[in-house]
Amino acid sequence: MTIDTKAAIKYFKTIDPVMAQVVERALTAERPIAIPTQKPTDAYFSSIVTSIISQQISTKAADAIRGRVVTLLGTVTPETVTAVDFMTLKQCGLSEKKTTYIKQNAELWHTLPISSLTTMSDDDIIKELTKLYGIGRWTVEMFLMFSLARPDVFSYGDLGLMKSLYRHYNFKPHYTRKIRQTVDSWSPHRTVASLALWHTIDNGPVLL
Repeated sequence: MTIDTKAAIKYFKTIDPVMAQVVERALTAERPIAIPTQKPTDAYFSSIVTSIISQQISTKAADAIRGRVVTLLGTVTPETVTAVDFMTLKQCGLSEKKTTYIKQNAELWHTLPISSLTTMSDDDIIKELTKLYGIGRWTVEMFLMFSLARPDVFSYGDLGLMKSLYRHYNFKPHYTRKIRQTVDSWSPHRTVASLALWHTIDNGPVLL
């Protein structure tokens, strides 16, 4: 499974001209959308740590903290996180709760079927990775898009994504049935639709 923008545009032109136009504009813009590619397995833990660092703070602040974490650890792995003491990691600018999550997840990581993620279904991956501390459905959906490059992911929990959807289709939040029908119709290319919707408001998530 790969993200195929040409196939997505062709598909959207037959079922949703509005989305076809949104995608074409995003791909031909001066700063076009970047299409995710699948990351190697040994980069997955670092992606999860980045997502925890980024929670509820600005992109600029998250980048600064992550830079200090990388400088401290060298490579962000369960082993390097386990090897450093709690307070040293926290002094990178992390809150006590985030430091705890990262340390706990380093201990838990080896119990998850990480090497099998590439062959697992999206739903099964969500079920497994939400066992981690501080990781909810939205974070795993971002992981599916940006670390695994899954082609058919949409996150109803992403406020920027929903805001863009409302604007382009003149929907209101309570139009739940119309929203669900529209998003379902984009399958199997919902990731391209998501990237294009984020692009129109310049409010995409921090890349994992």
